[in-house]
Amino acid sequence: MYKLYFKQAWNLIRQERLFSLIYIGGTGLSVTMVMVLSIVFYLKVASIYPETNRSRMLVAKSGVIKKQKGDGSSSGQLSMQMLESAFGGLKGIEAIGAVYENFNTEYFIRPENRKEEIPVAVRFVNRDFWTVFSFRFLEGKPFTEADLQSGIKAAVISRSMARQLFGAEKAEGKYISLNFRQYRVCGVVEDVSQITPVSYGQLWVPYTTSPSYSTTGWESTGMLGRFQGFMLVDKEADINRVKREAEESVTRLDHSLPDVTFSLMGQPDKYWQSVFRRWSSQPVDFTKVVLQYALIFFMFLIVPAVSLSGMADSRMERRLAEMGVRRAFGAPVQSLMKQVLAENFIFTLLGGLFGLLLSYLIVMLSRSWIMLVLASGFDNGGRFEDVTLSPSMLMNGYVFVVTLVVCFLLNLFSALIPAWRAAHRQIVLSLNAK
Repeated sequence: MYKLYFKQAWNLIRQERLFSLIYIGGTGLSVTMVMVLSIVFYLKVASIYPETNRSRMLVAKSGVIKKQKGDGSSSGQLSMQMLESAFGGLKGIEAIGAVYENFNTEYFIRPENRKEEIPVAVRFVNRDFWTVFSFRFLEGKPFTEADLQSGIKAAVISRSMARQLFGAEKAEGKYISLNFRQYRVCGVVEDVSQITPVSYGQLWVPYTTSPSYSTTGWESTGMLGRFQGFMLVDKEADINRVKREAEESVTRLDHSLPDVTFSLMGQPDKYWQSVFRRWSSQPVDFTKVVLQYALIFFMFLIVPAVSLSGMADSRMERRLAEMGVRRAFGAPVQSLMKQVLAENFIFTLLGGLFGLLLSYLIVMLSRSWIMLVLASGFDNGGRFEDVTLSPSMLMNGYVFVVTLVVCFLLNLFSALIPAWRAAHRQIVLSLNAK
């Protein structure tokens, strides 16, 4: 029975090619808008190399110090001392990865026995950074905790940087000059895309090798500094419980400080929450944020659906006589509605496939724009490379599910009401329709 419905629907589509083309195009554009947003959000929060542990990660980026008397306050990133004091002893936290931000500094590499200088994106990190983020090592291994504590100038470099510096030769054990300071290459990792700004880099070194680093912070309490913390929660632990205990630990730390109050404004965040935190001195209303983006998705869905519904209604008016004849010969209302819905299902399916392909094309052509959206807060001296988007970043189950849901909703909104009105109209009026 359903095979007959779809065969009839396909024949009608071929007979009304202009209407079909407009309808499929409208559906496709709607799906494209939703899909582009879906892909961008997926890249923001999904587990992508090397940030494959985002689902069990807690993030602390910034804090606020306020004087108990007066209006003085300070806000900024955190000190290593604060991260270790608040989160170091918590049960359920496997490791605390830390990234030290060295603002407004450009870095250049000079290969061994060569004169040219190559600009490079550098990350200053701790040893647990390599536990929290799942880098694939092609040569060697990360620097050790002893290297970090001693300030040993060891470096992990990306595969593309290794090829640029040493060609086909093995990079491990060789030396490079980073801003005229000698570093020994201890490992080579698979390239990281700028789509993952937290872990992105071309060279990773111990934060103790930065001339300006300090673990105790830049103000009197020692709570604020230049670090961001990324806590990896054990697989067996409840991330919500660990988050609550972390918040309680921050509260205890606040109570131990004289004459000031210290707050992380609800941090540590789950990873998806952290991507919406922009200001170091202001909390985030995540319920409001979710509702805002849900409204955007809804508008992208409902506006074209209303237009398509009008087109479907107009088409039904032209087919009233046909439906009147079929009902006069005993066709049930349910059969007519199934026929109309089958036609619109084919429309939306074809439009969905068109929109899916168009969305991938737009994302690939606008990679630099997407990088700017995703990499906010990452300082690379104003330089952005060609952004890499692997197939695994685009071809994923979440995106396919979103596509199917959008197609279904478009079909439901645009076809259900016109089909019901046309199928329930009196037979006499349908037969006399022109």
